[in-house]
Amino acid sequence: MGTHSRAFGSWRLQGGRYEQPGLPVEVLAEFARYERLVVDVARGLYKQRHASRQRVPRGFASSFSLRLSDIRRGSVIPVLERTAVDADALFDDRDAGIFEEARMIIQDALRSIQDGSGIPRTFPPHALREFSRFGRSLRDDELIEFDSGTSNAVIYSQPVRRQIQEQARLERFEIETLVSGQVVGVSADKGVFEFRLTRGDKVVPGRFSSDDIVADLKQYLDLSTMAPTVAINAVAIQSMNEDIIEIQDVLSIEPVLPPEWSERLAELHDLEAGWLDGVGQQVSRKVLRQAESLLLEFLDEQVKRPYIYPTEDGGVQLEWPYSSGEVTLTITSDEKVEAYAFSKEDDRENDRAFHWRQLSEITEFVIGGITEYAD
Repeated sequence: MGTHSRAFGSWRLQGGRYEQPGLPVEVLAEFARYERLVVDVARGLYKQRHASRQRVPRGFASSFSLRLSDIRRGSVIPVLERTAVDADALFDDRDAGIFEEARMIIQDALRSIQDGSGIPRTFPPHALREFSRFGRSLRDDELIEFDSGTSNAVIYSQPVRRQIQEQARLERFEIETLVSGQVVGVSADKGVFEFRLTRGDKVVPGRFSSDDIVADLKQYLDLSTMAPTVAINAVAIQSMNEDIIEIQDVLSIEPVLPPEWSERLAELHDLEAGWLDGVGQQVSRKVLRQAESLLLEFLDEQVKRPYIYPTEDGGVQLEWPYSSGEVTLTITSDEKVEAYAFSKEDDRENDRAFHWRQLSEITEFVIGGITEYAD
């Protein structure tokens, strides 16, 4: 696996200390801040595109690295290059240029702020802290010009940074994002609905401006906790902690789990006590919701669909059988997940217990077992 370098935009540092040859050593920290800012924006962009993912792929941040390869004359012109890996399997074609897109989003935001339009609502709110830190070493008579002489040229200075800081202190931001959860109430005549968030299980108010959305909302409406989980492309109000406060408008809505997965959970939900020859406890909505959270995680990591069964004591069992072994998860009524992997070739066993919220650890266990036993 080889690496190569390519230019990552261009900077021109002007005014004050930059009218002399060379780069002040104290300014070197700005390049590290800029690198973190690009990663933060790219992370937010990735999450906006992939509603069902709870996190970015492993190795996301480490796949982006900037190096200062040269300093040219003409005020001070630092040359930044991105070190890229030839065989980078983290991203598909849609996300292959995500860090370059993040660079342009930063410059578009600077242009919007200078035009008096403020921070665009599509700018990832969690990246604002790093945005406000970038440029800390600039003095009032100094500035950075990005992509000088091109149509993307934009200026960054202390006055612009102060505007970012002022807006970053806001507790609420209007953004366009994907929100996952369940539709638990709709009032078509008032143009409002209620939405239970997958993250945190909180119910937030929502509004919609198009009557065309009503049919979609009602299609997925369920007053119970077994409403199907959907992803809403929405204009929303979000806090600096990335918590959704309310949904201001709905642009589109679609289910998150494949229909056959959701339908199987619904079948388990409809089982009555005594379903197994007079015995067998009813599977609670809480357990089914926990099973759904795991299935969403597996879908996110492209894990093969498991067989889904109820257990006699009111739990849910997920199974991945293979010719050389099997992997099994049992979600119990006391919020535990009992994980078990077995080799048919040498009788090796591996069993662990998790809390159901340890989604990433459970997923790693399953992926490890499937990798070992898959046909």
